[in-house]
Amino acid sequence: MVVNTQRLFVQLLSVMRIDTVCDVGSMDGAEALRFRAATRAARIHAFEPNPANLSLMQANSALLDNDINIVPLAVTNYDGDAQFHVTPAGYFPGESWRGMSSLYRRFDRPELLTSVPVKTARLDTVLERELSPDVRVALWIDVEGKAHEVIEGAAGVMRHVWLLHVEVETAPCIAAEQSFYPQVKALLRRSGFTELATDGDSSQVQFNALFVRSELPAAVRLGVQRRLALQHLRGSLGGATRRISPGLARWCGSIWP
Repeated sequence: MVVNTQRLFVQLLSVMRIDTVCDVGSMDGAEALRFRAATRAARIHAFEPNPANLSLMQANSALLDNDINIVPLAVTNYDGDAQFHVTPAGYFPGESWRGMSSLYRRFDRPELLTSVPVKTARLDTVLERELSPDVRVALWIDVEGKAHEVIEGAAGVMRHVWLLHVEVETAPCIAAEQSFYPQVKALLRRSGFTELATDGDSSQVQFNALFVRSELPAAVRLGVQRRLALQHLRGSLGGATRRISPGLARWCGSIWP
């Protein structure tokens, strides 16, 4: 089902009573602040290895005031060191290239990339000490081609993960050796997850997919299904309304969560 997965993820944080949220590949902390608005009590970790992004985040009072834990690590499937390939960017709000750096050396204008040393970590290494048996975790993964490795590196704590939003690719748009959507989906299926929705389809080179635990308590499952149905209805009505009256569609979008 195709819906706005970002909006649905944020809504499900409260439906699922998530205790810990990991924003992996945070860029500027904007998503972490949206998560904080949705769940005041959860612990929120924002992982960002790009030194320029990291410096701006550490100086952002909004992140500090909202108790966002800024973590200067590149999340992957091993603990250690790596070269991180930084794309040229202006580092101002809305500048998309500041979020396209990667542990992969991108195809895009490789002669302009700068490599910097970074520390790497597995999520299970970072999280294992803070997770008591009943803690529920949500993962937001946007790591420019490295999603499969991030999930591999969370193997030791996946039993705690209830909700997972991941950017995926269907073709080697970042690096020839990267994993693709079918591989990410298969890994999550083996780990006990079901795909709930996407915000695109396999004809697109890049889109987002939202997964939930296959086994959920009945009350939580009903809450998830209700939110999914509402988002699907919103998308269907919004598409029809935009065709008839773009102004009315914008107004409806402003009042409908």
